Amino acid sequence: MRKNSKESPFQLRKYYGIMIVLFVLFLGVMAYYSATFRQKRDQAKQEIKLEERSIGANNSATSKTTQMTTEKTKEKTEPSKTQTKRTMSENVAYNGTSKLTWPVKGNIILPYSVDSTIYFESLDQYRINKGILIEAKEGTEVKAVKQAKVREIRKSAEYGQTILMDLGNDYTVLYGQLKDIKVKEGTLVNAGTVIAKVAEPTSYYTLEGTNLYFQMEKDKKSVDPLKYLE
Repeated sequence: MRKNSKESPFQLRKYYGIMIVLFVLFLGVMAYYSATFRQKRDQAKQEIKLEERSIGANNSATSKTTQMTTEKTKEKTEPSKTQTKRTMSENVAYNGTSKLTWPVKGNIILPYSVDSTIYFESLDQYRINKGILIEAKEGTEVKAVKQAKVREIRKSAEYGQTILMDLGNDYTVLYGQLKDIKVKEGTLVNAGTVIAKVAEPTSYYTLEGTNLYFQMEKDKKSVDPLKYLE
């Protein structure tokens, strides 16, 4: 009995010592991930500032380019009838009244909001949102919402790989947070065609989780996609 009474305090000290070590390790891991996340958030915020400056500079350059382009256009001759027919055959048309199919099925993480700001958790900022974030697992197939022409494929810091499609009549849709893109610029795709897969979120949407960014515009002005999706 005496032996057991002598060993008990030692065992308790050993147990508490192990618990303290584990707790310290836990704090270290949490501090590491917290620092990593703060670094990503700061990087995203810095990219936003750089993008805003770039947009300001581009607007100035665009006005000059537009003027030069207009002058050159006046010097060009009219296209041939063959070229005109080819262009018309490649055109797509959307009347704005028929419903579009969903690119992926999922809940809306962040809604469309341009009249008021909403909270972006990863950025810890209130901002407007020109599109919607649709919850989707990484690898989910993304489908064309309507027959459309692929206008541009590019990459941005906020939305990752993106696809811009022309629906016709000055309607366009932008798909973001993509990977494994299966279409090329200039090609015509039908509604329901798989165009890409959902990628892991960029640093702008780490806390929001994996999602598809979907934006719609009419006459180069954003509109609420939910008013057009079925």
